[in-house]
Amino acid sequence: MIEIDIREALKNEGKVYSFHYDGIPDLSEEIDFARPLVLDAEYSVLDRKVSVKGTFETALNTVCDRCLEEMETRVSYRFDETFFRDGMQEEEDYTYAGGLLSLDKMVYDAIVLSLPHQLLCSEDCKGICPACGQNLNSGSCGCKQKDTDETNPFAKLKGLF
Repeated sequence: MIEIDIREALKNEGKVYSFHYDGIPDLSEEIDFARPLVLDAEYSVLDRKVSVKGTFETALNTVCDRCLEEMETRVSYRFDETFFRDGMQEEEDYTYAGGLLSLDKMVYDAIVLSLPHQLLCSEDCKGICPACGQNLNSGSCGCKQKDTDETNPFAKLKGLF
């Protein structure tokens, strides 16, 4: 867990504190960290709201969407969030309870939202052969690539347009 002890900050509203985290948090089974998450932040309290600003970066173990090869995807994110005391927030807001503020949900959301729509090992990735599954980045497979009405799954759509 990525937690900040904010008890002192709650007593000293307006004072800015620093926070550093370097490790592999247990955010979700969906996220496989290739490198530790390094997070640096500053936080302060005003009217029982905690303002947290900073950056984090890491790398994730992912799979290329075209060729299915394993790869690392770098994630770098700048954040500026407000955390509300539990019970005083809107539905979408981040919260804290007592003297501990967990950054886990914020970091998870930021990682998921910052990933590209399509993960590619390179822009010119050739993918895999639809017939035999050979990674075409490693070489051709020798399959005959016929695109006839019998082999093309979109052939039935020709008459619609």
